[in-house]
This record gives sequence, structure tokens and C-alpha cells, in this order.
Amino acid sequence: MPLGVGSLVSLSINICEPLPALIAGGDGRSLVLETASRPGCKVGDRAVVGWSIGGELYELRTRVVRDFGMAAELTVARQGIITRTGDRRGVVRFVLVAGGSLLLEDREVLGFTHDLSIHGVGLLLEGDAPALGTHGGLEVSDALGVLLPRANVRVMHTSETTQPGLSRVGLAFDDPDRVAGATGRLLALLA
Repeated sequence: MPLGVGSLVSLSINICEPLPALIAGGDGRSLVLETASRPGCKVGDRAVVGWSIGGELYELRTRVVRDFGMAAELTVARQGIITRTGDRRGVVRFVLVAGGSLLLEDREVLGFTHDLSIHGVGLLLEGDAPALGTHGGLEVSDALGVLLPRANVRVMHTSETTQPGLSRVGLAFDDPDRVAGATGRLLALLA
């Protein structure tokens, strides 16, 4: 399972609304997840951990093996059922207003994020939107520093906005080998 420390995932306990989470550690039998808030749970509760690799969505259906202690961390079993799901519309989007730097082959385009999910990021960009299918690197930052380190992305959709000169761009995380990384501060902003 390609979930290293710092991987951005979603966590749902007992079929509740998913929360953003980061992989904080683990071993061969368990994964430690960090969240910004503490959903009520107990050992044995159902947990679903979701992630995206190369634009494909996956879920691990498992159980809680250790609930929250003093830190905002929860441990789930690595063993469970992993499914591949193609339903991007069902992915929960979290509101995130921060700066976005989209590095394309020939230029860097600056803009602002408007949402984030395990599948990708929505950006508002000045000027013309890149063509559909364009590959690039995205970094998301705020005044205090990086929230989402540079990640490979692909332009999935574009649309005009009501404001002249602004484009709305949907970017999917597009690294075929790893999950997009994030920082603990990003979790705090999404809480």
C-alpha cells in the first residue's frame, strides 16, 4: 500500500462524513492517522481510508484498533478490503483558500485555491486556462509557508467565471507512484 508518512487521505468512521487526514506513521499491521478534529470512535468501529494515485481513487475498509489519545491521532488496521472506485463525484471537497503556484512546461501560473480533495485541487487563475490534459506541478501555500508540497497534477476541467480574466481549473493529482503529501497546518485550516 503506497501510503507513506505525510500522505493526504480521507477518513470516515462508521459511515460519517469523511475528514481530511494525514498518514502520521504505522507498521506492517497498522496505520496511524492524524486529523484536525476528533471524531467520536472506539476500538472496533468501522473506518474507511481513501486516497488517490494517478487520478485513481482507492479505499481501505478496515477497523479502528486504537482510538484517539492525547494527540489527534487514530490507529486503524492495515488489513482490510481495498477497493478501487471511479466515482470522483462522491469525493468530499474541503474549502481551502490559499495561494496556488502551477508550474507548467513553459511558465508558472499563480492563482488561488477554492477547494481541495484527495483527488485534486480547484484553482482560480488569472488569464487563459491551460488546455485539458496539461501536466504540471502544483504547490499550495499561505502566508506562513507551504501547505501542499509540489505535486504532479493534470488539468481535468476548465470553466470561465463571472469575472473577466479569471478561469476556474480543476486539477487531479497525477503521480502514478505516490499519494499527494500535505502538512499538519493544512489539516488545521480544513478543520
